[in-house]
Amino acid sequence: MAMAASTTRAGAPRHVVVVGGSIAGLLAARALVDHVDRVTVLDRDDLPREPAARGGVPQGRHAHGLLDRGRDLLEGWFPGLTDDLVAQGARLGDPGERGVWCLRPEPLAPVSTGLQMLLVSRPLLEWYVRLRLLQDGRVEIRENSSVLDLAFSQDEARVVGVIVADRDGGVPTLVPAQLVVDASGRNSRTTEWLERRGYFAPPEDVRRVDKRYATHRVRPIAEEAAPLAVAVAARPGVPRSGILLAQEDGRYVVSLVGRGGVQPPVAWPEFVAFARTLAHPALADVLSGMQALDAGATYRFPANRRRRWERVARFPDGLVVTGDAFCVFDPVHGQGMTVASIEAEALGRCLGEGSDRLAERFHRAAAAAVDTPWTIAVGGTPDERGGVPFPERAVGAYLDRYLSAASADPDLAAAFLRVSHLHGSPRELLAPRRALRVAAVLAREALRPSARPLRGATAPQPTAPPGAAVPMGEIR
Repeated sequence: MAMAASTTRAGAPRHVVVVGGSIAGLLAARALVDHVDRVTVLDRDDLPREPAARGGVPQGRHAHGLLDRGRDLLEGWFPGLTDDLVAQGARLGDPGERGVWCLRPEPLAPVSTGLQMLLVSRPLLEWYVRLRLLQDGRVEIRENSSVLDLAFSQDEARVVGVIVADRDGGVPTLVPAQLVVDASGRNSRTTEWLERRGYFAPPEDVRRVDKRYATHRVRPIAEEAAPLAVAVAARPGVPRSGILLAQEDGRYVVSLVGRGGVQPPVAWPEFVAFARTLAHPALADVLSGMQALDAGATYRFPANRRRRWERVARFPDGLVVTGDAFCVFDPVHGQGMTVASIEAEALGRCLGEGSDRLAERFHRAAAAAVDTPWTIAVGGTPDERGGVPFPERAVGAYLDRYLSAASADPDLAAAFLRVSHLHGSPRELLAPRRALRVAAVLAREALRPSARPLRGATAPQPTAPPGAAVPMGEIR
């Protein structure tokens, strides 16, 4: 399907180079192509001709989710995407009806939310988006291309392109552009390249978690209905979590996560035993009816890192930063692809309003887009000084009560899922009417003779698999 004709404004960039051909780069290219003449996407990898994991996306084998907000945006850019992917085996469902979310002692109450989560593997989604993007003749994707440096104007006030070489060698060449988009991921070298020209590095907010993942592709042994998603969060004293998501072809992906140096085992029997040590048995119960389809994979995530590009006092024209190069989140929360789509939409909107002060305007917009998922990802995690800021501690204490109440109240559960899918701000959960509802639900549940205590409920303290060192402490 061809895309809309260009609406290039006078003075807008005629050629844009996007560094990085992963989801963030592809979506940035799609959002920009309607405002410029040409977009060139550069990627180091040999890009697969069919859906397949690749080296440039080390977390691609692990659990990924496309939240409802992200699906909405992708559907707008690529009409028919949802139906096409469902036809290829992806699953679609209401997270409140088809998911089991064990975020506190008991799962969130089942509820119809009106949201639709699209459950599809990262390789299939990225492959599909890349094919659709290439249907537009204004877009070129160059694989096997290493970006060695930014190219600057003589006064070094403007980026005028990138220096590129074949990944396996070759003569470096200039690829000129009026705008360069850094979507190269968490290992972005933009800070290094700018510091070399006298620019200051951006302030950073780093929250270290040292999480380690083990992941399997699985399939149900019997033809029994299973939830489309099951998640069990870590709890104080139980620094382990897990998530299972449906994918195409009747398969699922399941990731178990340890924190503070705990590596979940990969061997299947030990993997299932580790799931039994989580704070709720829901995931282990589902896994007992599954069989592994692969040998498993591991991944390590050291820290959430937010580069505050919106706060730098001096930044060159002709350059913007997006995706994981702007902010990288713990992937267990499944926000990365949706945040990339929100940033891409903001980039297209900012360029559509003109090129003047583009980086300043876009980085502010991207920072605003990042605020909610960052709050979700790092709440309760110590900063570099070893402390948790008081506002986060206060909000965390309230959310603990909120989620306990949401296990008994569908309205509270629906509101939380809506915010989790990035439709709205966590401030909505703090509204007086919701706070009063939380208090009322907790009071009502406390008066029920058979009710389990919702506030201050003690998470189970199971025995870890042999050889697993399990640190204790306040783990979110």
